[in-house]
This record gives sequence, structure tokens and C-alpha cells, in this order.
Amino acid sequence: VIIPVFKVSSFIERCARSLFEQTLQDVEYIFVDDASPDDSIDILKRCIECYPQRNEHVLILPHEQNKGLPAARNTGLAVATGEYVFHCDSDDWVELTMLEDLYLAAKEADADIVWCDWYLSFAQNERYMRQPEYSDCGDALRGMLSGAMKYNVWNKLIRREIYTKNDIGFPSGHSMGEDMTIMKLFVKSDKVCYVPKALYHYVR
Repeated sequence: VIIPVFKVSSFIERCARSLFEQTLQDVEYIFVDDASPDDSIDILKRCIECYPQRNEHVLILPHEQNKGLPAARNTGLAVATGEYVFHCDSDDWVELTMLEDLYLAAKEADADIVWCDWYLSFAQNERYMRQPEYSDCGDALRGMLSGAMKYNVWNKLIRREIYTKNDIGFPSGHSMGEDMTIMKLFVKSDKVCYVPKALYHYVR
């Protein structure tokens, strides 16, 4: 799980706790400190101390200067060792079964990419955002290009090999459109599947 961190002191603890309390145990957490000027990393470090069973599986990688979200994702990808990669934004949070639900679906279908529904979260309420179901990569791509399916980075579990074998990364220095990297990954995938549950809370 790769988590870029920048100016999220009000949100990072909720995010980190939702990740450390996942029902899936064998997880590598890579937090990328994108030269955050606030106390986000101090809050994160205090939070990590509350989960000693996760300690050896947590990395905090510092950027000497702010490089932006795509570069932070790439920093995490460069050191990730897991079979699958999940990107989580540090102002969001996730359901406690998210990683296990997505991982089990991926293994059962031998899928390269798995996606799920999500919540659009406001201060007082949430809206359920349902995604379409596709079993074919081409159909999923057509769905993304037509607007029927979101190509967000953060509701998809992706086989790490798809990134590495095809030299796919995020466009450093260009935060607009960085989610379109997901389309490249779909092009290079063989099997995909969908989990019809909202497992991610995207904060507006």
C-alpha cells in the first residue's frame, strides 16, 4: 500500500488507523513524505507506535523537496515488493476488510486488476458511488473512455508486475491527468474483476 503524505495533519491518523487495522495481515505500508511542511509525519509516527505488530512492515520515505503526487507514487513503486499494489490517498480512509476483499477476489479470478465501489465523503454525509462490472479489459477501457467507469488510482488493486514489466509509472511533475496511468495498466492486463462493495472513502 503506497500512501503519499503532504499537508494532511487533520486526516492522516484516520487514514493510517484504517490501514493498520486491516483484516489482511501480510501487508507492506509505504508512506512517502513529500516534504510535508506540517506535523503529518509526527502524527503518523505516533500512530505507528500504537500498532507494534505492523512496525516491521512500515516504511516512511522522505522527499527532500515537494515533488507532487505522481512522483510520490513512483517513489513508493520503486521500493514496493508486494504481489499487488494499492494506492491510498492520505486524506481518505478505507473499510477494514478492503485489502482482504480485493486480494481474495484477485486470487480467485487470477486477476491483474480488481476494482470496487466507493463512497464520496462529505463532512456530514456520504454518497455511494457504484462502478460497472466488466470481466474483459477492453470493455473496462471502453467504459473508462466513455465515462461509465472511473479511472481513479485509489479504488484498484493492481498486480505489481504490470507496472514493472511494462515500465509504467506516474507522470512526475504533471498532477493533472495522473489517474490516466490506470488506463495504461488496463491495456497491459489480461484479467480483471470487480468487487461490488464500497470499500474506499474519498473525501471531498
